[in-house]
Formats: sequence, C-alpha cells, structure tokens
Amino acid sequence: MRRDSSDRNMEPIRAHHNGRFPRILLFDVDGTLINAVRRREYRGLVRDKLQQIFGTCGRLDQVDFAGKTDLAIYHEALHCEGFTIDMVMEKVPAIEAGMAEVLAGMAASGAVFELCGGVRELLNALATDDRFITSLLTGNLAKLAEAKLRLAGIWEYFRCCGAFGDDHPERDQLPAIAAARFSQQLGEQLAPDRFVIIGDTPRDISCARHFGARVLAVASGRHSVEDLESLGPDATLPALSDTNRVLEILESI
Repeated sequence: MRRDSSDRNMEPIRAHHNGRFPRILLFDVDGTLINAVRRREYRGLVRDKLQQIFGTCGRLDQVDFAGKTDLAIYHEALHCEGFTIDMVMEKVPAIEAGMAEVLAGMAASGAVFELCGGVRELLNALATDDRFITSLLTGNLAKLAEAKLRLAGIWEYFRCCGAFGDDHPERDQLPAIAAARFSQQLGEQLAPDRFVIIGDTPRDISCARHFGARVLAVASGRHSVEDLESLGPDATLPALSDTNRVLEILESI
C-alpha cells in the first residue's frame, strides 16, 4: 500500500522458456528461511520499541504473529488503544528505524537468526537454475525483511521484487501485488500458477489459494506436517533439507 516496484532494487529477469517457466518462487521469511535464535529477547525488545513509538504496546503479548503481516500484528495489538490501521501505517518509517536498531543491538552481542535446514544449499542450487526466479512474499516490512536476511547471510539471493508487509496489511493480497510487479518486469501477464509460495503457516497456504498460486508447505516452523497437509497445499515437506526433492516439487506442482 505504501510503495511500488520503483522503490525497490530489482535485477533484470531472465527471459522465459515457455508457458510454465521460469516459475516465480515466493519464499516466506520467518519459520521458512530463518528462525530467531533469541526469540523471547527479540519479542521483548519489539514490545519496548512499540511502547516508545506509540506510547503503548497494547495487547502485543497476546497476539499470534504466525503468518500475519507486521501491519496486521501491530494493528491487532494497538486497536484496543484506539489506533486505526492508517495510524499504524503512518508510523512505518519509525517502526522500520526502531526495529533496525533492535536488530543491530542484538547482533552486537551474538547471533540473532539461524537458517532453517537446507536453506543455503537450496538457494545456491536455485541461483544457477534458470527454471526458477527466487523472491520473497513475507509479512515483514520490506526494510525489516532485508535487515533480517542480511544478518542471516542470504539477502543476496533475493534481489527480485516480491511483496512485503508494508504493501498491504492483509497477507491474502500480497501474491497479486508480487505478480503485478513480475508481470511488469517480464512484459507479460503471468498466470497465477507460474507462482509458487513456500511457507510454514496456514496463512501461506491461504494466500496462495486466494490468488491461485501453487504452494509448498514446510513444517520448519510451529506447524506440523499433518497440520499443514490438512489444509490442502500442493505439497508438504518437513524441511527444505533435501535439495533435489525440493527442486522436483517446485518443477512439478
């Protein structure tokens, strides 16, 4: 909602092979690519930063973060204090600066995030496989997603523009935003099934189905394989650790 593709660094996209390729891979961040090493400390510092920015952290401790956009999380936490979604959005620059400060402070005293199993190996394989273009679809604010992935050492794999939590408060709207950006870059209207969303929560599956994208669910976060499979993704894996199997799925679903 706040930015368009001209605000983000986008590298030239490879020419397509045929009607199915390249497939656009839209990775979730938290629980799919990375996990917080010091989760309790991180959430406590986020709470303190919201208190500084808004004068209250509302009911943040009662909010389930999983799969939600940052805007939705903050609005859910602060709605009881009279904050509207527009009021939260007005504070995005302050939130971005505050969260960058939180991450920098944590990084000065040790590791902040760890890669989920197999992630680096998979990203290395995708970087040289012209069947796929690797991007992001995350509830994180764009600058926060970048800061996290830089700390995790994998930001360089995600220079093509996807969609982020400051594009729209509702995650279901993010795939269409990402698709519009890629269609503009490729110069053609891309069908929804050219996109594969890879994520660890029910909301990743929901937003893929809302748009018509394919979805690979990964039980590397808080949800089990059985929980995710019950929601009908195109494929489910316990982790991204078997690179060849992941590539087979991404090609075939």
